[in-house]
Amino acid sequence: MSDTETQAKATALAGGAIASALLETLFDKGTLSLDESRSVLDRAIRSLGLVMQTPEGMSAVSLIGALQRGKFSARR
Repeated sequence: MSDTETQAKATALAGGAIASALLETLFDKGTLSLDESRSVLDRAIRSLGLVMQTPEGMSAVSLIGALQRGKFSARR
């Protein structure tokens, strides 16, 4: 794996970790409701667009879906 590819993957992981932590913090503090938090996750999936058809895109959708079924489940 090239240094550029490694840096790109690390940047993506860091960005996802920060976004996830921010969403959870805003939800835990009551700044975002459950519906608003789920809306953010829905928008994230829609923003993937055509990349959803790639292996990376499918993995991203799967990870976002896990958040929707976990902490941000509508059946809480």
